[in-house]
Amino acid sequence: MRPFGMSKWTRRRFLAGTARVAAGVSAATAAGCFPDVGGDWAKQRLDCEGGSLPPVTGPSRVVTALDDAAVTTDPVTHRNTIDAGVVRDMLDRVLVALAGGDAHPWPVLLPGCTSSTRIGLKVNCLNGNCSTSVPVVSALVASLRDGFALPPEQIVVWDRRGDELARAGFTSESVGATVMGTVTSLDDSSGPGYEGAYCPVNGKTTRLSRILTERTDITINCPVLKTHDVSGVTGALKNVYGIIDNPGEFHNDLATALPAIYAMVPVHSGIRLTIVDALIAVTAGSTSSPPDAVPKRIFASLDPLAADRYALDLVNDVRATSNPGKSPVDPASTTWLDNARGLGLGALAYDLVSL
Repeated sequence: MRPFGMSKWTRRRFLAGTARVAAGVSAATAAGCFPDVGGDWAKQRLDCEGGSLPPVTGPSRVVTALDDAAVTTDPVTHRNTIDAGVVRDMLDRVLVALAGGDAHPWPVLLPGCTSSTRIGLKVNCLNGNCSTSVPVVSALVASLRDGFALPPEQIVVWDRRGDELARAGFTSESVGATVMGTVTSLDDSSGPGYEGAYCPVNGKTTRLSRILTERTDITINCPVLKTHDVSGVTGALKNVYGIIDNPGEFHNDLATALPAIYAMVPVHSGIRLTIVDALIAVTAGSTSSPPDAVPKRIFASLDPLAADRYALDLVNDVRATSNPGKSPVDPASTTWLDNARGLGLGALAYDLVSL
């Protein structure tokens, strides 16, 4: 097992070079791996630029499970209660179907993983009213521990801030794994923090969470289904804004910045699977809006872009059936989907398996 202080993506870039990562790195990029001439270490540039990957010839498989018993809504208080037992069954069925029917899906979905692999579960707790749910994550942790005999310290449930994780109910006791924020809170920067060196994106710079680069070997992306006033929908790609230290700087140019961030080698090579919590969702609001729909679904894909295309279609379907007065998500806000496809991040066509 790699010591926490050791970088992991140099090896991955070499291995990925024979498959998906564009061959060759410019001299400028290679030189940027070292501190500036003046010795300012904080301006060190990481070898994280991925460029364009070979196009994905689709469609890609997306598996969705719907169970009416997964969520119960109180008719008086309108409070939603998630049934953890039902959720575990839904997740198990999704994983088996995504693995092509294999009764032991994890070696198929995460080949090469062993009991010593450190697996990160990147959740989304930004919206205190609608976060990735504890039942979905605890079911995923239990499944991983069963599938790989992983001890709890080998699984890290994480997001940008520890206080947001706590607000959403994530503790080591509630999920059976390590729970960690990149930083503790807005006012407390203690924690693993962000890399001291920077990655260039769209003429700007950003830093990556050390949980991604040092504390884990692979990542399962676990967003919650939400709409967003800039990106249209939040899913696999938008969830990586919780991996960088300055997401607010990439909203004006999100259409190109979002695909570029996901295309960075430590990000796209580290994230192996997307599992979307669509039990309770925001389908007509934005960052801090309360949930307005109960789709009672979990869906997953090995292709992040196919997962996001389905997320968009699901939001529009919920709007059409539950809120007929609400128009579909503005296509002008989702041009990042086409830009992401242009970078080879996935397919916009999907084969849907409905359970």
